[in-house]
Amino acid sequence: MLKKGIIMLSVMAGISVGGIITNKPAHAKNYATITKISTNLKESSSYMTFTGKNALYTKAATMQGAKLVKSKAQLTQLAESKRGLDSFMWLRTATTNRGTVYFKVASFDYKIKGWIYAGRTTNYRLGLIYYLDEQHKNPAGGVADFHTMTDVAMTSEQKQSFYKLANPGTASDGTAKVYSLPFDVAPITVTNFINMPNKKTSTPYKNDIFIIQKVVKNTRQGDVWYSVDDLNNDIMGYIRESGLKKLATPAADKGITVNFVDVATHKKVGSVIVPFAPSKKQSGMDLTQEFGYYQGLPTGYSADFEDDDGSYGFTSSAAKDAHPSAALNYYVGKASTN
Repeated sequence: MLKKGIIMLSVMAGISVGGIITNKPAHAKNYATITKISTNLKESSSYMTFTGKNALYTKAATMQGAKLVKSKAQLTQLAESKRGLDSFMWLRTATTNRGTVYFKVASFDYKIKGWIYAGRTTNYRLGLIYYLDEQHKNPAGGVADFHTMTDVAMTSEQKQSFYKLANPGTASDGTAKVYSLPFDVAPITVTNFINMPNKKTSTPYKNDIFIIQKVVKNTRQGDVWYSVDDLNNDIMGYIRESGLKKLATPAADKGITVNFVDVATHKKVGSVIVPFAPSKKQSGMDLTQEFGYYQGLPTGYSADFEDDDGSYGFTSSAAKDAHPSAALNYYVGKASTN
């Protein structure tokens, strides 16, 4: 009985065979604090996607009061979304006293906002993104760089052909007008301008001649857009691929023949017949403005006007007011291999 009483007394006093039992309350959880934070932006052009490594919270996950916004699984679904407005942009960076870095991000439609772990200050960094490796292949946290537009390799036909609007009119679905951007590749607060003098309808430009400068697709939605230039008016921008129709090559007396001439040898290295349409405020066609964006130059040649002394491109004033059956020389040089 005495031995049993001693054991009970020992337990009550906080002593046990396995060690010491304390009746003191546990220490409060040690939460992280912010030591450095950037300006809070309303929008940015730094676009991101999710890696699935970390979840999204109302504040840095290790701070007191942080609540879950989207789980890792939900963010993975958003990363694989086919909807353009499910893309995200960076808005702010916060660094904690533990050396961890968090990004504030928001979806393009601003319906989802929150903070996500991006890495540690000691990680490798390229641009905004932190990486675990020096080769910048493995993001350290829950985000990675994202491009909302993906370049599509142009075909020879797209490079060399000339086009007209396939659906001139008032439609606002991307098939009739020329815009500053394809649809749904930027936050909704970014104004997508109609890059045409007449903003209501493209009918006044139904006879204009267009060239394709570049082909892109919306990375998420997959729709293809052409970056185009109007050879007759101050119009350049994006239109859906269905918004253009290819023109047949005209006879020489119905179009303008452009002969490509090697600037070094003065020998003809190719030619193209441009369909004729008068430029604004004149009876002829002014090719000196936008033809420089023509992608169908002879293989191995370019018309890079950087540091040009005036010897490249059209050197005759006739190119400012060309008429059907005209023949013009366009000087090109060997493309740089650098």
